[in-house]
Amino acid sequence: MTGLMGPQVPGRPSGLPPMVEMPAVPIRAQSTPTSRLTTYVLRPVWLRRRELGLSLVTVALVGGAWRLGDWPVALGVAVCLASLVGGVPAVRGWLRDLLWRARVIRQWDKAARFAGLATHNDRIPRVMAAARTSAGERLRVRMPKGGAACDVEDRAPWLASSLEASDVRVQADEVNARYAEVEVIRRDPLDAFGVLTWPWADAPRQGWVASAWDPLPVGISETGELVTVALLSDGPEEIEGRDQR
Repeated sequence: MTGLMGPQVPGRPSGLPPMVEMPAVPIRAQSTPTSRLTTYVLRPVWLRRRELGLSLVTVALVGGAWRLGDWPVALGVAVCLASLVGGVPAVRGWLRDLLWRARVIRQWDKAARFAGLATHNDRIPRVMAAARTSAGERLRVRMPKGGAACDVEDRAPWLASSLEASDVRVQADEVNARYAEVEVIRRDPLDAFGVLTWPWADAPRQGWVASAWDPLPVGISETGELVTVALLSDGPEEIEGRDQR
């Protein structure tokens, strides 16, 4: 008896699965050479545009120097570029952050597709900003047209699995509902602190005082951020930070 699942489904060709895992493409249109070119060539190239752009600029500078003055000039340009990256902290930090953000965006793109967040026309929540935290990453994502933050929140377990993280937390933007803040939790920052001490414990010995209007530190949140309480304010008391301990 022929089953309804597996490689022997009537009307479907049998064969082995692809060697590289690929997410399902939910496009409700006939697959064409143009769509395959976009999905398997143009989109991966676009996701690596930063690395490709840096490589092209480097090759252009070294190649142009080679044409102008042969290999001594090209070697000098290469040494200058290496010194600029290795010897200038601002340039090195900018390059490191640029490549880190590019890698995070690629990971999110793949994870969102495997988690089933792609729309029928192959749109996913797009990363607009990314920042490191003690617990992992904080992403600001923009929903595709017709999407909402609850769509991402519903798929949080699948996102965490695809990102190889311990947890994913989603909070909708209070001003613009098309945006959401996504916390990717990869580690427990409280494990690295050991015995926690109050940040202002040594204030008297250091000889400094603070105004009662300044926020008062009270603990560390689960994302590794300092939690403060405003004792005096013009409005209701506010607590900065979430999931404090």
